[in-house]
Amino acid sequence: MRAPRVFMVLLALALLAWATPARAGARLECPAEVGQGLPFFVRVVADEAPGAVDLEFGSVRARVEPREGGGGWEALTLLGTNLEAAPGPVRLVARLAGPGGPLVLEREVRVVDRSFPEQRLSVAREMVHLTPEARARHEAERAEVRRVLADVSRPRAWGGEFVRPVPGAVSSAFGLRRFFNGEPRAPHRGVDLRGPEGQPVLAMAAGTVVLAAQHYFAGGSVYVDHGQGLVSMYFHLSELLVRPGDALAAGDVLGRVGSTGRVTGPHLHFGLAVYGELVDPMPLVTGSLRPE
Repeated sequence: MRAPRVFMVLLALALLAWATPARAGARLECPAEVGQGLPFFVRVVADEAPGAVDLEFGSVRARVEPREGGGGWEALTLLGTNLEAAPGPVRLVARLAGPGGPLVLEREVRVVDRSFPEQRLSVAREMVHLTPEARARHEAERAEVRRVLADVSRPRAWGGEFVRPVPGAVSSAFGLRRFFNGEPRAPHRGVDLRGPEGQPVLAMAAGTVVLAAQHYFAGGSVYVDHGQGLVSMYFHLSELLVRPGDALAAGDVLGRVGSTGRVTGPHLHFGLAVYGELVDPMPLVTGSLRPE
């Protein structure tokens, strides 16, 4: 009985030794904790060229193309947590083809609770209680925006630096619980930046304009797809200086600050979607969140 047992142990050790190099040649990097409504970087590093890296985080499914550099291969992307996600652990899974065959890497990201203040604003009555015609227009615009945010087919155009679209201070932060004319509405899923009428608005990163239109609530609006699920939004513009299909570099002027749509004065509403999830863009443009 002893010989078969010894043989099985040796066989198990041999199989373990064969599998270890593939697993040691790749790693998944991400933060241990992320606050509600915040973006975060995910990086898969491999010694040898993997195939496309498939990521799974909650309901998000993302395919990331690896790039060569630094003596190895890296698949870098941004993910984000929902503003109203329940605090607690969320499994992050990366699937890739390693040197020894398919490889699955897993980490746990804990979503951390954040508190958000209230904001009460007075606006025109028709911006709170919509006519049937205005509601139909708004629903059509929402469907168009959902289509734009659902398209994650473009390759990554953004790098490690992001541009603040206007220099003004934040007047309304991300996540505010908003009341219009005393009535509760959805939380603020962007940031309002101060700026005078006509001030140039800059693209936060390289990308392609995928939507430029006048919307009922957002007024003059521009959406820029930066690739790999990252889309930035610029609302209430007085003038649109780009059209769908235009290619932009980081810092290019795309419009001018205005007071169109549902506003109380001129400012820029600056928003960011990561694989369709609306997150706070400020950590990226202030440099507090970096891919390094």
